[in-house]
Formats: sequence, C-alpha cells, structure tokens
Amino acid sequence: MNETMSAPPTSMPSLPGSEAITQSSKSNLALSFAALPEAERRAMSVFYAFCRVVDDVADSTELPIEEKRRQLEGWREEIRRAYLDKPLTPLGQELAQIIRTYLIAPTPLEEILNGMEMDMSILRYPTFALLDQYCYRVASAVGLVSIDIFGCRHARTREYAVALGMAFQLTNILRDVKKDASFGRIYLPQDELAAFGVTEADIVEGRWSEKMRQLFRFQHHRARHYFAKAHRLMVPSDRPKLIAAEVMREVYEGLLNEIERRDFDVMRSPVKLSKLAKFRLVLRTKAREKRAPARPPVPKKVVVLGAGYAGLTAATELILRGHDVTLVEGRALLGGRAHSFIDPKSGQVLDNGQHVLMGCYRETLALLRQLGVMDRLWSPPSLLVPFLSEKGRSPLAATLPAPLHLLSALLGYGELSALDKFSAVKLALRLRLGQNPTASESVEAWLRRWKQTPNMIRALWEPLCLAALNEPVTTGSAQLFATVIRRSFLGGADDPKILLSKVGLSELFAPEVRRLLEMCGGTLRLQTPVTSLGFEGPTLREIKLSDGSSLRPDAVVSALPWHVLRALLPEENKLTQACRQIQDAPIVSLHLWLDRPILNEPFVGLLDSPVHWVFSRDHIHGTDAGQSGHVITAVVSGARDLTEKSATELEDLTLRELARFLPEVRDVKVLHRMVYKARSATFAATPETESLRPGASTAWSNFWLAGDWTDTGLPATIEGAVVSGYRAARAVDEAVL
Repeated sequence: MNETMSAPPTSMPSLPGSEAITQSSKSNLALSFAALPEAERRAMSVFYAFCRVVDDVADSTELPIEEKRRQLEGWREEIRRAYLDKPLTPLGQELAQIIRTYLIAPTPLEEILNGMEMDMSILRYPTFALLDQYCYRVASAVGLVSIDIFGCRHARTREYAVALGMAFQLTNILRDVKKDASFGRIYLPQDELAAFGVTEADIVEGRWSEKMRQLFRFQHHRARHYFAKAHRLMVPSDRPKLIAAEVMREVYEGLLNEIERRDFDVMRSPVKLSKLAKFRLVLRTKAREKRAPARPPVPKKVVVLGAGYAGLTAATELILRGHDVTLVEGRALLGGRAHSFIDPKSGQVLDNGQHVLMGCYRETLALLRQLGVMDRLWSPPSLLVPFLSEKGRSPLAATLPAPLHLLSALLGYGELSALDKFSAVKLALRLRLGQNPTASESVEAWLRRWKQTPNMIRALWEPLCLAALNEPVTTGSAQLFATVIRRSFLGGADDPKILLSKVGLSELFAPEVRRLLEMCGGTLRLQTPVTSLGFEGPTLREIKLSDGSSLRPDAVVSALPWHVLRALLPEENKLTQACRQIQDAPIVSLHLWLDRPILNEPFVGLLDSPVHWVFSRDHIHGTDAGQSGHVITAVVSGARDLTEKSATELEDLTLRELARFLPEVRDVKVLHRMVYKARSATFAATPETESLRPGASTAWSNFWLAGDWTDTGLPATIEGAVVSGYRAARAVDEAVL
C-alpha cells in the first residue's frame, strides 16, 4: 500500500476512538449497552460510534453540503475497505473487525449512509412512503446490524428489528418536532399535515392547536402499532440475546407514554426521561426478561368484514396491537346500522336513526377518547330526560350528586306518585343486592313480580325499555333490561347522562379509524360485498368479494349482522341455525323540516304516545348556513305496526301526537320530510333470542364474530357493538394459529 493510501482521506477528519465517542453520548442506544456481555458491548460501542459520527456529519450546521457529501463518501469507501482490504481510519479498522467477527452484511451499513444523505437533502416528506424509507435506513438498518452482533439467527428476528427500528424513529420524530423545525426540517408527512389541518408555519412557529394535538395523537398511535408489532415478533430462541433491544424498547415506550401523559403536547417543552426513570426502566426490563413471561402470538393478517361500529372497533384494536388489517365494507358508507347520509333535497346530513349514547358506555367513551373525538358529543351536565304528557313537561333530572342522584331524579319526577317512587327504590335495592330476573322472563312479568306499580311502568320503565331494547315490556328480555337499569342508574352520577352525536353517525369516529388504518399500512375496501366464505374443515380459507377478488388471511372477524352472515355460512351449522332464528326489530324515523322551531331543548320523550322520542337537529347539530326550515326527528322504536305505513300517514301521526303535547304545533307547516324505515334495526331483544346469541368464537379456529347481536350481555346498543369489537380483536390477538 503506498504512502498516500496509508493515511485517512482528507475528506475524513481525525476522530477519537469508539469508546470515547460512545461515552460522550447521552443516547438511549448507548444506555442499553450495559445489559450486554463484554464482547458484544465492545462491538456495539464500535458500531454506535460509527452511527454517531456519520449522523453528526449529516446534522452539522457548520459543514457545507459538499463537505458533508465528501465525508459520507469517505465512509462508503471505508466500508468497502472493511470487506475487501484494510480501512484507513482507526474507527474504520475497529468496524472491520466486528464486521468479520459477527458476519455483518454490507447492505444495512450502506443503508445507514443512504439515510444520512436523505437527512442532508430532504427537508420535507410529501408522504409516509418516503418517511418509511428514511426510518428504515436510519433506524431499522441499525437494528439489523445490532441483532447480528447480538448473535440472533432466526429470520423473524429481522422482522422484529425492522418494526422496532420504525417504532424508535417514529418516537424520535414525534418527540423532536419542535427541535427539528428549528433546524428547518419537518419529518411529519406533508399530506398528513394537510389532512389534519396543520400548516408548516404552525409547526415552525409553534402555534399549538387542537388540530395539532390530533395530528400528534395519530403519530403516537402509529408508533404504538410498530411497538406492538415488534413485541409480538420476538422469537423465544433469540429472546435472551435481545436484552439490550428490550431495554431500548422500554425507554422509548417510556418516552411515548410521557408524550401521551402530556396529552400529545410536544411543543411546550422537551420530552425526556430522567436518569432515575431510565435506570428504573433498565432494572424492570432485566427483571422481566429474567422471568421471561410469555409473549403474545405473532402478528396476523386479519380481515374484518363489516365497517359498522363493531368492525371499526375491532379494526382499531387490532391495529394498535400490531396486526395487519384489511377492513371490508359492502356499502360506500361507514357506520353499519348506525350511519349517516345526505338528504338529496336539503343537502343536510341525516342519521339513519337517532342513536343515543349514555355516560355508562365506558368502552365506547374510551374508544372516542383514544381517537380524540369526545368533542363531537353533546351532553347535559347531569341526568336530564324531559318527558311530555297530557300533564305537561316532567323532567327526570338529577339534582344531587352521587350516590343520591337517582333518588333526587325520582323524587323530582312529576309523573310519579309516592307509591311509584317507593316501588322503584325497592327494585333498585334488590338489584344492588344481586337479585336478578330469570332467563325466561319478559320485562313486564319481572316488573309485576317485583311489585312495580302500573304507573311506574308507564312513566319510566316502558319508555326506557323501548329506548334500550327496541322492544315493549310485554316482549323484552328482563335480564337485558335489568342490566340496563343496573348500568344506567345504579352506578356513578355520570352513568345515566344522555350523550348525542353533534355530527353524522358516520362521522363520529369512522374517519379517524380510516385514517389510523391508512397510517399503519392497513387497507379499507368499500363497496365490495362478500359473496362467499370458503371453509375447509376447521378453517376459513378464502373470502370472495363482489369485484372478483379473493382474500386468504390468517384470521377473520365477521362484524356482519346476523341477517347477512347467515347467507354466507354452511347450511348444516349451529351458527347458521341461530342466525336464521334471530328475529328482527324495526325502528322508524321521520325527519321533518318545519317552518318554525317547536322545541326549545335537544329532545323530549312522549308518554302515552305511539311516537316515542322527538329530537331537535337544530339544538344538537346546530343550523347549517342557508338552512331552510327547522329539522326535527321523530323516532318510533319496536315499530312493527308502522313499517308499512306511507310517509304521509307517518307525518300525520307525528304531527297529531305532537299537537297533543305542544299546542303551537297545530299551525306548523311542513316544508320537507324524509322517512327512514330500518326493518332490521336491531335483533329482537326477547328472552327467546338471548339463548341464540353466539359468543365471539366459532366452530372455525380462525373465524370470530363481532356485532351488537352477539352475546355481549347488553342489548343492541352502540356500547354492545363496541364491546363485541374489542372482545373479538382480543380473541384474535391471543389465538395461536
């Protein structure tokens, strides 16, 4: 070798040794080295020093761009020499030694340099596809080299390294949004900024807003997806060798937890963990890995059939647990049996039926908080249900805090006598003591057996039963109704509160699920109904769709309603028979555009009337610009005797009933109407149906059920749908296929 080749190239400055570089760093990667045996610790110190040096070149604010390129090209040459000859720098020579000792391939080292070059030349990322490539190069490639040093040999560990590297880098990007912007870099994809309504100027100038919070929330969720995926990809045979990687995972997930604890505000102050917090995480990781608790099964390719609330929930949970999800919906709308549509004449968004949420919908509200959409709900500060009867207006309203909220509501409800109230209190006490109706009892039989007065049934239990079960007391399941009373009235003060969506039901949280799906590499296929399910023995092998395509996933969640699913199942099957025996229960909704407002509150219940509830769209949604008329929605539950009525007959019935309670309605003019008859709005919540409702598992090992009609222990409510979606997703996650 001649003299000019024996010294480092002029484009590469002299550097301290790897140990000095590593010790001077405060990196979380360097922190994890303490968990390694001596030889691997030394090798990782060398590799880390290489990464630190090239990263410093790319990030330098002093070096001109051409000098940066020259230095990185010098390192490319050093890597080539490490494989073919002898590197010229001390660090290059150390790197060559670990390359040969641990049989490290050149590709990930070259990819790291490619990532550094991206940092020098790309200040904005138009889409996640380019950012994904960047994260792979600067983080996943680091992981691929690291697992070679750790001595991991299983092919799946490479997938673990790639997913964990993605999680680390996405966390870094979210944590450092403000700092990176100060250097002129915005890593967050431009199309995602636009989708969330955040501008570059907002980021650079630190203009905090709820839109920015939502943008950061979903960046956090994407990082969670990759952390969960990596967690499920760890191979038992390689697990003991990955202690350093797991220390890193604990630290970075600790950062992500801190971001979540701050409600995603990373602009206020730097997000970091104290030395003590990091030390605790290291100790916790070592203790956990010494016990080696079981890991969940590997990530699966999951197809969710049906994008109603159950399917949307299942898809969300599966994504956040690290699975690859395809959501298939036969219609163009999301929301299933709780969807919205545009009225052709008025151009206004209407719901197919006025769905009510309650404060006791814990799983639903947790999902809405997770997706950041709680502001789309309207709610009074406490229990307030106004009823109209021939006596006038009688609100069921809590005036005292828990645990006296129910008692205060009953005492102030003008429709009840002292005897009525006493009977209701006795019923509540018996439920609190754990007494329950029998499985075969109707609501009416149970209430009479428990000595509820006729007026108590008329003024409260009948309206509640129709609203919650979509069945009258004569046919409704007493067990389901007892659950409704217990959850709604015998819990906290917030549990009986009524909550209404201020946006169309298809917009309540479905757009966020769609966005999460897209951000985490999932697929949404609309207007592609399922035409057949191909079963082979104990397995669902193939799903055929109406566009001629087919899917062969690892696992399937059917969130289709019973009346759709039964046509796709084998003839001789217990589930098929149950789906055929479950009866439908209809709901009829009449939307009326009136020439004047008739309600001065969001909704009222009508007692002793075939029309059960009336909602004021103006109060709940607000009025639209240029809106013609004032919109009300009349709802009839369990409307079996009204499904064949004409629109004119339904309008006449509604106006006649409203005029009984609101005299000003008599001269009102109807400008427009829209009737929606949901003939299969819910399953028939009768005692007979309860024994037919299936659980999440089926006779097929990779096929699960979700939907409010499955055996959730709840009636056909939004909460029942969400509960079933979570249950099915968790069953898929835990299954070993």
